[in-house]
Amino acid sequence: MLNVNTIESVKNLISINFIFLVLTTGAQDLDYARTVLDTLSAQGMHGRGYIMEGDKIAANFISKEFQKAGLSAFGSDYYQKFAMPINTFPDTLRLRIGQKDLVPGKDFTVLSNAASASGNYPLFWMLKDSISDVVFNTKKSGLDLSEKVVVTDLDLKRLQDIDDLGAAGYIFLMDKKVWWHVSIAFEVKPYFALQVLRSALIPGTNEIEVDIQNSFIENYPTQNVIGYIKGKNRPEKYMVFTAHYDHLGRMGPETYFPGANDNASGTAMILDLVRYYTQPENQPDFTLVFMAFAAEEAGLLGSSYYAMHPYFPLGNIEFLINLDMVGSGSEGIKVVNGSIFEREFKKLQKINQKNNFLPKVSKRGEAANSDHYPFYARGVPSFFIYTLGPECSEYHNIYDTPENVPFTNYKNLFSLLTHFVKTFK
Repeated sequence: MLNVNTIESVKNLISINFIFLVLTTGAQDLDYARTVLDTLSAQGMHGRGYIMEGDKIAANFISKEFQKAGLSAFGSDYYQKFAMPINTFPDTLRLRIGQKDLVPGKDFTVLSNAASASGNYPLFWMLKDSISDVVFNTKKSGLDLSEKVVVTDLDLKRLQDIDDLGAAGYIFLMDKKVWWHVSIAFEVKPYFALQVLRSALIPGTNEIEVDIQNSFIENYPTQNVIGYIKGKNRPEKYMVFTAHYDHLGRMGPETYFPGANDNASGTAMILDLVRYYTQPENQPDFTLVFMAFAAEEAGLLGSSYYAMHPYFPLGNIEFLINLDMVGSGSEGIKVVNGSIFEREFKKLQKINQKNNFLPKVSKRGEAANSDHYPFYARGVPSFFIYTLGPECSEYHNIYDTPENVPFTNYKNLFSLLTHFVKTFK
């Protein structure tokens, strides 16, 4: 039997726990964000790309989280469907040098606009020359390279300049790591091109063996995932949070790109914000919209499609915040368009200084480098925010895993964003 003192102690404990619950309900949930990050970066998501329907698996997960939180949909579901062209590599990739098979993703990557190729190819070495332009000299020589693969240590940006050499393929030597992108996968070139670690290809090697099989899909069906919370005072005005959930997918059946920081991190924060704002005490004055975009990596295609097919007039958007790569933060954040929308940027800085959230809130100008841009190009006031710090350095490679995403200043960035939203009345 409990005595009076024990009963009073229990009452006090319940009271303390209730106060704690009230104070913490509606705050960010780092454990939840990490769970989302781990889920979206897992092998079963297939890199959230366009082999084994990784994009659809990820979209389904996000849709279910929207539903659990009680987010409203603009239609019968949260999906905005569209189609796009994409070049894929679903089959085994092989690059053999001498007696060694190189490892896809680790030792080499195939450029995403590559054509199929199979067989043995002699190499033509075209390395940098400090005096003359090796590309110009090679073109001038009139060499027939149609059956050869050009090996070069020139910057990959020279591909357009190099590709009219007429070679069967091109190898770009990389010093430390190989990386991948799919922004050029909307077409297939009449050759193949690779990134290969310099250490894996000994100078003087005369021949390589290649087996690459591409599959070009002219109209791949994919989807944005979009939901909203109706504003309590001014529902006809909108605040928008965006993040792209897609990543690079798979390169062959064995290699996938987890995309933890890029951009499972931004998607995780979006879903955490959904859970925060769907709680009645946090209902915003404006209608708050959450957009998880597909095909950002393929060229901002998901956000561009929405901007051309909006669910409500873009002119009704008071402000849009795009989150992309927010896994670090030891050096603060960078705000793209901060120098364009000075008034809103100063608000952000003032909130940060008052609350000491982040070490620094720095600005840069306009840049077409993430999903804010199709909106900004149509007159929507918008920021693209990403975190800064050396603790989260992997990008577009197989090492962008949850273990390499510390979420250094996740809590403070979340608080900065919710404080910023409150300034819009």
